Amino acid sequence: MDTAAKCFAVHATAGRHQRFRNTQRTAPVNHLRVPLNPGFSLLCILASLVVNLPSISAAEPTPAQKLVWNDGILVVAHRGNSSEAPENTLPSFQSALDAKADLVELDYFHSADGALVVIHDEILDRTTNAEDVLGKPQLLVGDQSLADLQKLDAGSWFDDKFIGTKLPTLIQALDLIQSRSVTLIERKAGDAKALVKLLEEKKLLDQVVVQAFDWDFVAECRKLSPRLALCTLSGKPANDDQVRAAAATGADVIVWNHEKIGRPQIELIHRLGKKAWVYTVDEAPRAKALIADGIDGIITNKPAEMMKLRNQRPGARSQ
Repeated sequence: MDTAAKCFAVHATAGRHQRFRNTQRTAPVNHLRVPLNPGFSLLCILASLVVNLPSISAAEPTPAQKLVWNDGILVVAHRGNSSEAPENTLPSFQSALDAKADLVELDYFHSADGALVVIHDEILDRTTNAEDVLGKPQLLVGDQSLADLQKLDAGSWFDDKFIGTKLPTLIQALDLIQSRSVTLIERKAGDAKALVKLLEEKKLLDQVVVQAFDWDFVAECRKLSPRLALCTLSGKPANDDQVRAAAATGADVIVWNHEKIGRPQIELIHRLGKKAWVYTVDEAPRAKALIADGIDGIITNKPAEMMKLRNQRPGARSQ
C-alpha cells in the first residue's frame, strides 16, 4: 500500500472511530499496523484536508443560488421590461437593467442550424416581419437559419422607434444582462446538453437561473450540472401532488401561474425546502396579496412598478 492509500485508509478509519466516539471510550486500534510517526501523521492530516476539499466546495452556494435563496422578494423582468420595449430584445433587456430588476427573464428556441435564439413564440409572425421578409406566414423559428432570423425586424410591431431591432442570440442577451443583473433563461425547445454546454463555455453555469415547463428537461439539467440554479414552471391548477413532483426534479424554485396557486401550495413549497415564484403579475393589489401569502418572487411585465411596491412594504429593505 503506497503512502497516499495508507493516508486515505487511516483517514477513513479515523472517521469511523469519530462517529462512534460517544459510545466507545477506548482509543482506536491501529488495525492497519501503519507506523504513525509524527511525519507520517502530518502527511495524513494534509491528505485528509485534500480529501475533504470537494465536499467543502460543493456546499458553498453559487452566486445565482445565493440570489435565489435570499430572504427578500425578488422582482423578475418578464421578457425584459416588456411594457416599455419589444419583448425579448436587447432594448427590452436594457430597460430592465435600468429599472434594476433582480433578474431578467428571456425565452429561447434553436434555429435550424443549432443557434440558440431569443424569442418567445415558436411561430415568427407576432413579433417579427417574417412574412414580409421570408415570403410566407406561420414560419417556425426552428425551420429557419440564424442568418435568415437575423434579417427580421423584431421591434416595429411594438413601436416605430424600435424599427430595425433584431432578434438577439442567447449569447448576445447574456452578454448584456449579466453585465448588471442575473438572467432567468426559459427553455422553449432544445436539449439540456446544448444549453449547459453554452453556459459552460461562457463560464456562467453558476451565474444564471434556468427554467422550463418541461420538468424532464429540468431534471436532466440537474443531472448535468448539480449546481445550476433551476426552476420548474406550471400553468395548471396547483395541487399538492404536482408541487411534490416539481420539487422532485431537483429544482430550487417552483414557479406557478399566479392565478392557479394559493397560500396552501406556497406553504407546501416552503416545507419542501423550495422557493415559490409566480408569473405574470402586473397589478399592485394582486402582488400585495401574493406577498401576504408568502411568495418569494414575482415575474412581471412592469418591473419598475413592482420594485417600487416591494421596496415600500412595511419593514422592507432595498435589495
